[in-house]
Amino acid sequence: MCKNQLLNRQKLNSHNVKKQKLRNFYKKSIWPSIVLFLFFIISCAAMPVSFAGIFKEYLLDSQTAVIYDDAQKAGKFLVNRMRREDESILESAAVLERYLGESNGLCVTDEDGYVLFQTGETVPDFERIQGVTAAEGYIFIPETEQGQDNAFTMTSWDFLLRCMGTLPKSYDRHRKWLDNVILRESYWTEVPAELPGLHVYYKDEVMLLQKHIYFIAVALMAEAAFLMVPIILLFINVLSSIGMQKRMVNLLYLDTSTGGNNWIYFQQKCRRILCQFRNASSTYAMVSLHMFRFEDYCACHGSREGEGLLENISSYLQVNMECGETFARFAKADFGILLRCDSDRMTEKRLKKLLAELTGVQKDRGISFCAGLYLIEPQTDGKMHEIQRRRQLDIDQIYHYASAARGMVGEKKGTHIKVFDQQILEEQLWKLKVEEQMEAALLNREFQMYLQPKYDPVTEKIVGAEALVRWISPDEGMISPNRFIPIFEENGFITRLDDYMISAVAKLQSEWKIQGKKQVPVSVNVSRANFTRTDLAQHICRLTDSYGADRSMIELELTESAFFGDKNILQQILKELKMYGFCIDMDDFGTGYSSLNSLKDLPIDVLKLDTDFFRGSDSNGRGEIVVMETIRLAKKLNMKIVAEGIEKKEQVDFLAAQGCDMIQGYYFSKPVPVSEFEKKVQEQ
Repeated sequence: MCKNQLLNRQKLNSHNVKKQKLRNFYKKSIWPSIVLFLFFIISCAAMPVSFAGIFKEYLLDSQTAVIYDDAQKAGKFLVNRMRREDESILESAAVLERYLGESNGLCVTDEDGYVLFQTGETVPDFERIQGVTAAEGYIFIPETEQGQDNAFTMTSWDFLLRCMGTLPKSYDRHRKWLDNVILRESYWTEVPAELPGLHVYYKDEVMLLQKHIYFIAVALMAEAAFLMVPIILLFINVLSSIGMQKRMVNLLYLDTSTGGNNWIYFQQKCRRILCQFRNASSTYAMVSLHMFRFEDYCACHGSREGEGLLENISSYLQVNMECGETFARFAKADFGILLRCDSDRMTEKRLKKLLAELTGVQKDRGISFCAGLYLIEPQTDGKMHEIQRRRQLDIDQIYHYASAARGMVGEKKGTHIKVFDQQILEEQLWKLKVEEQMEAALLNREFQMYLQPKYDPVTEKIVGAEALVRWISPDEGMISPNRFIPIFEENGFITRLDDYMISAVAKLQSEWKIQGKKQVPVSVNVSRANFTRTDLAQHICRLTDSYGADRSMIELELTESAFFGDKNILQQILKELKMYGFCIDMDDFGTGYSSLNSLKDLPIDVLKLDTDFFRGSDSNGRGEIVVMETIRLAKKLNMKIVAEGIEKKEQVDFLAAQGCDMIQGYYFSKPVPVSEFEKKVQEQ
């Protein structure tokens, strides 16, 4: 995966965290509205029931108060009659019976509950009043056990329903309608009469008339009508909040370039698919799809055309996704796709078809694609090999593996699909290990400077050297530069390594000068990444001057890739370095980036011919012609020529005949430690 992709991934992860917090905020903001709405609905439903219950208690209390007054009057009548007429309780009760109405009754019992006198066929339920005396208050007892469902035991809800049932279907002004009885129940109450050894009970009726609850029913209907207004408004508010939350989620999941779903949606959708129990036994493939040269496409056709192309790609992928599959754009023209795998062969065949059809989306524009795959196998417990449900998957890491496989595609011509394998994993692990150890290695001086001598092709004596870095690790031993330099160039650590090597060369030149040893110019590489800082010349001066080194004995090598940057900034930095006394070398001349304009505009002192000039067969002599003319051109521009990668005697003879100044290669010497280089110089 390239450096830009890693930076985009880091930015996207940081942005995803913020968006996820925002999404959770909007989700949580709906719940207070929903809870408030439900609480309000329950309160509105409870209010009529509570109101009906309070009114029922008030109404029954007023009715029972009348019964109790009648019972007191009956008690006074019996007591006064017995005293005035000197009658027995039974005689007085018989007289009182003549004054009672049809709904009234009288019952006299002794202390044991034996009935001495009664009117009608019913008596009180003595079991309910056992242990209760009249002094404790008046107690109303129904006539029989069947009398439990009466006005006293009626719930507030039953009373409310009965009230609502009294409303007329059409308004009736007749007086009789208000006097209709809707509830009639007979009750016994103990008469509060002071009669030794006797208990007297009085029966009367509790009646609820239509007029008693008509107005309360109307009031309840009015209350319900008024409550409907805030209920409707609150309901609309809740619906509006839910709609807003859905719109925010849609915006959160929207990819503005394609109009489809973005990476946040892709991550969550992949987790839901892969972590479902029913998919535990299925194999899936994470695909990293990349379009080549998308930046060039936008540069040629415009950013609007580029977004249109992304929309077409997204629409095509949407049509070709099956159930349980998903996709989304990662960054620029990179897409992540989750496919179900029936078999490795079928998946690769399907992906080849997909790439071919995507290439045909706009045939006239010459677009092409590549893809990397990472297979997500079913998880097992490791013992019984039973399939387990997938949990806690890192979708970004899985996509990173697929992208790492896709990054290998460019290295093999004609290959457009690459499956993540053990070799790629080892490279990723090695990269991680290098990045973990590079800081400590720099502090522990594990990076050692080697020198490869530069020889005069005529005298075959050492006239210079190139400083090369070698990593001597306590664990890995000697690590070749091609195993860590590309990693350092990708993560930016190469600038610190350059400073380390420049300081090492300056220190070596200072030691040679102090010890009186023969000094030869030593060149050291300056990576392209350093030319992003405008004070590079001053920075290099500080590094070399701290050791008191002679600047003229230090050559700064620039690879041709450095000349591909901002030419004005590069030209200014090189002029400053020349002014400070450094010698400037152009390394790897002829590999692709250099041009005659670079030789014309930039203050180059030494031109290094790339190794490719001297590799392979040259049966027609074209290579020699190019080398001859390059040397001749350099001489006319007052530049020295260094030929590197020389391994054969005939090459040395040819270069010597053409006036090449220095030769560097295995024919004379490979890179050697500083002590061995000093020995070579001392010997000659």
